[in-house]
Amino acid sequence: MKKISQRLQKIDSMVNIHYQNIWDCCCDHGLLGLTLLKRQAADTIHFVDIVPSLTTHLESLLQKHFSADDYIQAWQVHCIDVAKLPLTRQNKQLVIIAGVGGELLISFIESIITNFKQNTLINPTSEIEFIVCPVHYNYSVRQTLIAHHCTLLDECIVTENKRCYEVIHVKKHFGVSADIDNPLKKISPTGDVMWDLSIKSHQQYLATTIKHYQRMLQSTNDSDKKSINNIIEQYSALITSLK
Repeated sequence: MKKISQRLQKIDSMVNIHYQNIWDCCCDHGLLGLTLLKRQAADTIHFVDIVPSLTTHLESLLQKHFSADDYIQAWQVHCIDVAKLPLTRQNKQLVIIAGVGGELLISFIESIITNFKQNTLINPTSEIEFIVCPVHYNYSVRQTLIAHHCTLLDECIVTENKRCYEVIHVKKHFGVSADIDNPLKKISPTGDVMWDLSIKSHQQYLATTIKHYQRMLQSTNDSDKKSINNIIEQYSALITSLK
């Protein structure tokens, strides 16, 4: 099996409990899902892609290498839009989305949560976990998770090919009020526990992020300047608070 990237390795390491269902929506030709399937990280690993040729190839690969008794009903392949995942009421289910832009990722999260509310019988233990790794627009992705009252489970920064990526693991409760006021579980729009400014790549990533918003400030409308200035201030505050 092809070696997975550093980002996918980190996501794999963050899947540290057993789930009933894991949905691999990583646009990586199933590499993460295959890794999770090999170590039987869930009762069922769901491979999701909207491109028919990719899902057909993946299904052939799975039938060839994972058809033994140990893997009966351990995997399913879905040629569908990620926004339309057929989630059911389960105690432990995880949706993993990586390799897509922030705006598309936000639309996926919004649709998955909305559809789950509309199509699923909610009980006091209903929940979905997400592990997401946006290509960009991390601040907006985090604001979306905050708006949906998700709670933080873990987060980290991964450096790959001289570029930094944020991996965010959260839980969305449905049947009961999430413990969003617990400071240990609050999602920060700029990230919190993932930062270690003694690491040079983290320093560079923070500086690059601030410069990005400073450039946006120069080209944006006056009506948006206040919100962008606020974002710059939040990231800049990390420099002193994390020392």
